[in-house]
Formats: sequence, structure tokens, C-alpha cells
Amino acid sequence: MIKPILEPQEPTQQRKIYSVTELALNVRRQLEAEIGQVWITGEISNLATPRSGHWYFTLKDSDSQFRCAMFKNRNRSVRFTPQDGQQILMRAKISLYEPRGDLQLIGEYMEAAGEGALQIAFDRLKQKLNSEGLFDPELKRPIPTFPHKIGIITSATGAAIRDVLTVLKRRMPQIPIIIYPSQVQGEKAAKTIIEQLNIANDRAECDVILVTRGGGSLEDMWCFNDEKLAREIRKSKVPVVSAVGHEVDTSISDLVADLRAPTPSAAAEMLVPNRADIIHKFQTVERRLANEFQHKLQIQQARLDKLTSKIVHPKQRLAQSETDLARLIKQLHTAQKRFIEQKGANLRNVHVRLNSYKPQKHLEQSQQRLTAWQKQLQQAIKQQLGLSQQAFALSAQKLHDISPLATLDRGYTITTDESGKALRTAKDAKKASGLITKFQDGEVKSKPE
Repeated sequence: MIKPILEPQEPTQQRKIYSVTELALNVRRQLEAEIGQVWITGEISNLATPRSGHWYFTLKDSDSQFRCAMFKNRNRSVRFTPQDGQQILMRAKISLYEPRGDLQLIGEYMEAAGEGALQIAFDRLKQKLNSEGLFDPELKRPIPTFPHKIGIITSATGAAIRDVLTVLKRRMPQIPIIIYPSQVQGEKAAKTIIEQLNIANDRAECDVILVTRGGGSLEDMWCFNDEKLAREIRKSKVPVVSAVGHEVDTSISDLVADLRAPTPSAAAEMLVPNRADIIHKFQTVERRLANEFQHKLQIQQARLDKLTSKIVHPKQRLAQSETDLARLIKQLHTAQKRFIEQKGANLRNVHVRLNSYKPQKHLEQSQQRLTAWQKQLQQAIKQQLGLSQQAFALSAQKLHDISPLATLDRGYTITTDESGKALRTAKDAKKASGLITKFQDGEVKSKPE
């Protein structure tokens, strides 16, 4: 009897047992960690685009196929609408769809298969020029805020030039525009753009140069990814603005230029300020300056009026002094009159009393006192009048001292040369050809010895 051969059994405690979910998760993690992202080309089939916005399809060639998914946040950047049977180039992450245990590719970037080689060439040139420092921000030159003349290198019949001219005319029609016609598509396009860029630099007639064209495929716009063109843009003496395609398009020219605009129309808006905005700013500044000037003028006028009110003319001062003197003299006369009347009344009272007593001795004494009083009165009147006259003379002398002729009145003279220039030293007098000496009552001409 033949005995069956039994497989040796491992001890139960040494077995690593996975559940189906654990094994699927482990496989997915190893695939994503060890393989990660890949570039893959193939044909689309079984394309599904549900309402969620995600894309589900199969990518195949003649012998193999993979299930693929490209989620909404990624497929938004795809510049074409994929279709069944279309050849594509896709960057994807390899993974495992655990519910079915199927290998799948998660798409992150997609382009038509014909653009694949161009994209690779673009990435290589971009890396090369970046390593040489051609994209450094420090090399970017400032674009003039108010350019005197703008040069445009583009097709003379394309939509881009019409859009640019329309925007420039609306915003700042006074700025002259020079068009350097060039091809913007095809094998010779890069060469003609370089030629026109060199012509613009040699003429040195523009403050800024715009290199532009409208949208298109990567192949259509490939001339703007030319290495020679990139180096010529970097060497340009005139600042260069690049506006190639639409906002999602990026060319080597955009990266190396001094300024990149998303579209031709946006470039025109970035090149020139809006005339209406400038006029509004000037009007605002003008109104503010006018208000400030008016305010300061009012303040200065108020200060001038205040100072003017404090100034008293010498004639007015003299008139005031004369008025004050007349008032004092009138008060003095009134006081003298009252004093005399009072003393006269006293005298009459005394005379009545004396007459009633008729004493001769008292009469003589009274007569003596009366005579003394009269002398005192006369002296007081004379003294008071003298003080008033002295005050008047002092005021008049102060006014007289202000006059330039006061110096001459004090016996001094003023000596000048024949031109009327005052001579202050004997040395100055000896240099003069003739002397004129001014006195209070005239002048005398003489010659220096």
C-alpha cells in the first residue's frame, strides 16, 4: 500500500496570516512607495465622465491595459477633451483599487501623445536655463511706468496685435507704437523673432518691447521655447515683456523675459497706465493743493490783518499826543480857575470878617498872607504850566528823533560821493572823485585832497 506524502507543516505560531484587506493595503502601499509616479503612453478606451467631474478610462496598447482614474482637481488643467481611441501621454501614480484588487493608475497630468516629446524637451531646456541663472529675479529689469514708445514683435495680421492695439488705444492713445512684424508659428518663427528683436535693439527707439501671440497648442507655440530666442531676450538692452498664449500657457520666453503677462490684452494693460485714472489722480491732487493753498492763504491774511491793526502811524501818534496835551492843558486851566475862585471866595470871607472887626493889624497880616498866597498861586500855576509844556516838548522831541533830519539838526553832516553813496571812513572819502556834504539847510560839494 502506497502511503501519501505529507507536506511538512510549519508551527502555527510562525505563520504570517493576512486578511484580504490587509494584503491589498500592503500591496498598494508597496506599489506607491517603490514605483511611485510613472510616465506612460497609450490609447484611451471606455472613457466615462460622470457628474462628479472625475474621469475613468482604460489605457491600453496592443498587448496590455490598465484601469485609470483622473480626478476633478487634476483634469481641470488638461487643455483638450480626451476621447476614446486617442493616444495620450500621462504622468500617473500606480496604485491598487482595494475593493476589486485591481491595479490602477491615478492620473496627475495628461497631454496629447504628439506633445509628449515637446513637453520633455521643454522641461529639459527649462532646467538647463534655470541652472544657468537666466530666470533669476535679480536679472529682471524694471518696466517703465510711462513709456515714450512701445515696440511689439508679433504677427501683423494675428488676433493678438488687434487685442493689444485696442487696449492701448483705450488706455493711452498718445503713446506711439512700432510693430516689428514676425512669424509666430512654424520652423522659421524663432529666427524671425530674433531678427526683429535685434532690429529693435539696434534702433533703440523704444522704451519696452512686447513679444506676443495668441493661444494655441504646444506645438503651435513651440517657437517661443527656442533656446536661442531665450538667450537673445535675456541679452536685450531694452526691457522685454512676454505674453504668449493664454493664462495656463507658460513658455521659455515668459520665464526669461523681464515681465510675463498672462494674455496679450493683459500685457497691454500692464504696459501703460489708464489715462482716465491718471487724469482723475491729477484732478484729485489739484483740488487738494488748491484747498491747502486757500487754507494757508486765509491763515496768512488773518495774521497780516492782526499785525496791521497793531501798527500806529506816526501822524496818528502825534495827533493822539496833541489831543492828550490839549486835554491836560484844559484840565490845568479848569483846576487853576477853581483854585482862584476858591481862594477868592476865601479872601472875600476874610475881607468880610476883617471889615466886621476892622482891626488894622489883622488886616495887615491878612494882606501879607494874601500876598504870599498870590505868590504861591502864581508859582504853582507857573510850575504846573512848565511841567505840561515840558511833557509836550518831550513828546515832540521823540517824534522829531524819528526823522532822518534829526541828525542834521544836531549839527552833524552826511558826506556821500557823487552817486549818493554814504562815505563812512576817510579811506572811502579819498577814493571818491567828488564829495557832497549835506547840512541841515543845504549841501556843499568838494574834492578830496
